[in-house]
Amino acid sequence: MSDVNDIYLDGKSFGDLSMTWHHACTLCFANGDLYRRTVKTAHPVVRQKMLEWCDDPDTEISYLLAPGENVRRRLHIQGYTDERCRDLWEREYQKHIAYLEEMSGKHDLQHEIAAQKGLSFDDWIERANQLDLDHWARRGVIEFDLNDMYASLALELQYFNPEYVWTDLASFSDDFAEELTVHQNLRRLHQFEDEHQEFIRETGTVLILTEGKSDTEVLSIAIQAMYPEFSDLFQFVDFQEFSIQGGASMLTKMVKAFAGVRMDQSILALFDNDAAGLAERQHVDRIKALPQNIKTMVLPELELAKDYPTIGPEGERHMDVNGAASSIELFLGKIALTDRNGELHPIRWTGWNTQIKRYQGALENKDDITKRFLTRMKKGGDPIALRTEFSELDQLLRSIFSAFH
Repeated sequence: MSDVNDIYLDGKSFGDLSMTWHHACTLCFANGDLYRRTVKTAHPVVRQKMLEWCDDPDTEISYLLAPGENVRRRLHIQGYTDERCRDLWEREYQKHIAYLEEMSGKHDLQHEIAAQKGLSFDDWIERANQLDLDHWARRGVIEFDLNDMYASLALELQYFNPEYVWTDLASFSDDFAEELTVHQNLRRLHQFEDEHQEFIRETGTVLILTEGKSDTEVLSIAIQAMYPEFSDLFQFVDFQEFSIQGGASMLTKMVKAFAGVRMDQSILALFDNDAAGLAERQHVDRIKALPQNIKTMVLPELELAKDYPTIGPEGERHMDVNGAASSIELFLGKIALTDRNGELHPIRWTGWNTQIKRYQGALENKDDITKRFLTRMKKGGDPIALRTEFSELDQLLRSIFSAFH
């Protein structure tokens, strides 16, 4: 077995992460990415590497493995977006060229400078692809170290498309407590911090605050069903267990409470896209001392809501209810929103909000709509197919995933 804790992109070690292996694993892998197999029954990409170290194919091994695309998206959610990583590359590149030029008076670096100076990021990608070299072989030719090794990994996943990311747990699997998740074990064994390096600060586990129990139930189940690889990245307040009241004003109070105790955890306050939600969101956003780790958002604009049946003093009308009566139930799909007669459950106008000067509305039969959605989710299904089936809800989840970017 290897005596070094490496993370592999297919069959090649991405050695930048060896010194921060524990932390890198929490960023790259979900709790469900743990496998215990014999060498001969392991995933082919793992088996091929393990047979270099192990003579007995019946040896039991433990490893973490995930599709490269899943890891790329996990890093994206954590703040390692393509734009941020490219910006970091540009800054580090300028420093790198300046260093080479400074040292050229003491060493013969003209060849290195000529090969690397004047490259844009896109030039770098094109040249790297032309050379067809792996990550390590590119060093000394056109590549340099980024201080943030996770940004380097994100760029590798984005532009060189490895199929799988994996790591061997041989050195630590015996220390894993069975009652704990993979992430809990990794954090228990090691904490990585380096205040002297320039990093894109990862988001960490995000606590999502909503206006009520049903919002939380829908979102938690939807993330687990549609994006199981991200489920460990989000937490929710348990309204039912602690008998917490719901509503837009209560959400504002929760935000103020968490801000007051100066929690370091990333917190997202999600307001309904209705009159009350917009009014409360405006109130929170005016708080000058609101910590940077707390973000607010309202439910995104919804195409379905632009022409939705409503009931008011003027009778039945189809109206744009975005910003006036859009709640999470409108994101649950037409099947859940349709009654026995094949008609969409209407929104009933309830009152005038003086702060933002628009009417507030509420969807009728919310409980039945939510139950119909939850019943469908219990049947399960392929996550990608569920994203297509519930495209409006997928739109909402993707907005949540990018809230801290």
